[in-house]
Amino acid sequence: METPWIIRRVAPSDADQVAAHGCFREDDVERRPAYSAWVKPRIGSGSYLGWFAVDDGVVAGGAGVILLDWGPTRGNPGGQMARVTNVFTADTHRRRGVAKALVVTALEHLRGLGINEVRLGATEDARELYRSLGFTEYAAEMRTRLQMPEG
Repeated sequence: METPWIIRRVAPSDADQVAAHGCFREDDVERRPAYSAWVKPRIGSGSYLGWFAVDDGVVAGGAGVILLDWGPTRGNPGGQMARVTNVFTADTHRRRGVAKALVVTALEHLRGLGINEVRLGATEDARELYRSLGFTEYAAEMRTRLQMPEG
């Protein structure tokens, strides 16, 4: 099936659009400038890899991966890991395969780099998509947010 969009890599000049995908919720809008400033040099250095689906000159969706130098583990002796992030589809293109095509593109690229450990955080709505691409629930992690000293 032919798609109406093309997929292209993001460039440092796309940092604002990547930030808009990463901070899409209304309560995240204030974070966009800081995220854009953070991601721009990482796109340039290759530690953030991203792709856009572009339909008639308009970004219909995006997806990215952050490469992490995690260190060798039992399941990942190479030590490099990727985290899928900023998967976003514009309302006008939902349920048309945009997100799936973008994530598949990212996974194929990672496979070509020899990266076999890929993780992500998923909304309940997206879990079935990720399962269809081979992701499984991984409940071994926990997290905390450390309180920073005032001053």
